[in-house]
Amino acid sequence: MHFGTTMPVKAIELTQNRKLGFLSATYASQATCPPTCPLRNAGCYAETGRMSLHTKRLNESDVTDPVEVARLEAEAIEKLSGRFPLRLHVVGDSPTAECARLVSAAADKHTKKKGQPVYTYTHAHDVPREAWGGVSVLRSCEKLDQVRKALDDGYGAAMVVPEFQSDKAYPIADDLVGIPCPEMTGKAASCEACGLCMKADKLREGRKVILFAAHGSRKKMVTNNLQAAN
Repeated sequence: MHFGTTMPVKAIELTQNRKLGFLSATYASQATCPPTCPLRNAGCYAETGRMSLHTKRLNESDVTDPVEVARLEAEAIEKLSGRFPLRLHVVGDSPTAECARLVSAAADKHTKKKGQPVYTYTHAHDVPREAWGGVSVLRSCEKLDQVRKALDDGYGAAMVVPEFQSDKAYPIADDLVGIPCPEMTGKAASCEACGLCMKADKLREGRKVILFAAHGSRKKMVTNNLQAAN
């Protein structure tokens, strides 16, 4: 069906990404990113550095319907061995409940093969948590009220901040504790070595929020967008 067409997704059995570590991973075109994402074309990490080359290639696909992309992603996931934890959407997202169900059904099969967890982040704030099945999902947030809504909706939460106040966990509100990403602070060698984001339910129960600091060539742009959002 898609012969001769640039594919909008890819799945990698074992990523060589230093930040991720020994993980499997999927990538999808930004046609799957919710239009409400405030970092799209405004500081998204997938649009910078070497990652931008992968993103550009995925975005060249003429397959742009998010549901069709989700079907293709699900097919790609089912071809993985299941020997490694799986990070969904290093680039891309599941913008609707139907998309999330298609991808998570394949992710659940991945876990059943060898017992390995699957995790991701999402900017789709109107997709019900149950659509994600057994995937560990952190809703990406820019504001504290979004964090509280994410927790109320059954999600774990992650938030981008201009900078860390400490490299240790610290209160970000009376009822919330922020945990600076251990990979970013140097406390963990990789996401695979850390594993916190693979435990979204435990983070939610403790009202703990994973924090990511703006960084890289677009740090100023991201910081300005965060200030505007707040």
